[in-house]
Amino acid sequence: MSHIKKSAVLFFPPLSPLSLSALLIPFFLFLFLNSSTAQEVILEQKPDPMASSNFGANKAWFAQFTLGVGTLAGGSTSTALSYNDWRSNDLRIGVKLKRKINGLLSVWLEPEYHYAAYNINQNGAKITDTLFWNNNDIKHEKERFATEGVLVNGFLRFNMDTKRGNFLGYYLDLGAGADVIIDREYLAIDKKGDGSQVKTSISNIPYMNSIGYTAFARIGINWIALVFNYRLSSVFKSQYGIPEPSLFTIGIEANPYGH
Repeated sequence: MSHIKKSAVLFFPPLSPLSLSALLIPFFLFLFLNSSTAQEVILEQKPDPMASSNFGANKAWFAQFTLGVGTLAGGSTSTALSYNDWRSNDLRIGVKLKRKINGLLSVWLEPEYHYAAYNINQNGAKITDTLFWNNNDIKHEKERFATEGVLVNGFLRFNMDTKRGNFLGYYLDLGAGADVIIDREYLAIDKKGDGSQVKTSISNIPYMNSIGYTAFARIGINWIALVFNYRLSSVFKSQYGIPEPSLFTIGIEANPYGH
């Protein structure tokens, strides 16, 4: 694919969700490094087997592995291209790093590997036939766009049980993130008459943006959480006219931690 060069136009728009998301990440980083821990009344809390340590689920510092899976939700209405939400997978693998402020509030950073697939329905017209298949109307076994990147989230956690001891407890996370896209891929899989499959994969396609932004909320109980994501930016560059997938992603997240 040829690279399309665009001239830059400087302008100063009012504060948008994208710029707000970009500002929140340094803010969370500042809080993470500079917040102080309020004194805890240990006798009123649940028994804490790590009372002498400064590291733990309800201590000043904490880190944990995280794994999340999700799917698009909300559907798309374009006649040029439609997406299969339930087959459009979202995968995240990373770590969470915590700095406690007090029993109610803590600030977290969350660097992750992020894979997002946008599965394309094979009924009706598809703009991908024009982009990749010389205007031929082809129905594939599977067809999708996909991105891989490094996602950095910052968020505030509000705990519902301030006397929970050294446990994650019940919590609500509110945050935002920036996604630096490493690879932008188009994939099609076709089945031949003899039963074999032909895989067509095109990497670093020019149609997709290289940076994305998201806002999210999580409701969790100890090591598991329900996740709601809202995409603040476009997946595709506007000049190509490719319809956008749903802005919403729902999923579940596991944060293994033994206590």
